Amino acid sequence: RWFGRCWYVHELLKYEFAIEFEIPVTYPGTAPEIAIPELDGKTAKMYRGGKICLSDHFKPLWARNVPKFGLAHLMALGLGPWLAVEIPDLIAKGIIQHKDK
Repeated sequence: RWFGRCWYVHELLKYEFAIEFEIPVTYPGTAPEIAIPELDGKTAKMYRGGKICLSDHFKPLWARNVPKFGLAHLMALGLGPWLAVEIPDLIAKGIIQHKDK
């Protein structure tokens, strides 16, 4: 199990989130699932436990590039685009706020 922090800058404000994932037994054949527990239930593009939905876009990309892809690809091509779409939407809806507000 791995855990750490990710961040996203929106309108010059930095939003930080705790992330975690486990490397599956079938890795690298199967991509790990990234979870952002503090956003659990705040967006439809998330499974129970805060796991982000990567099935439509990232998992087919991973499957085409096995075994060349690794954890850096998971973060750059899976987590990054997800954050870029979801975080501004959650901010606009008032679901998440910057820690200084």
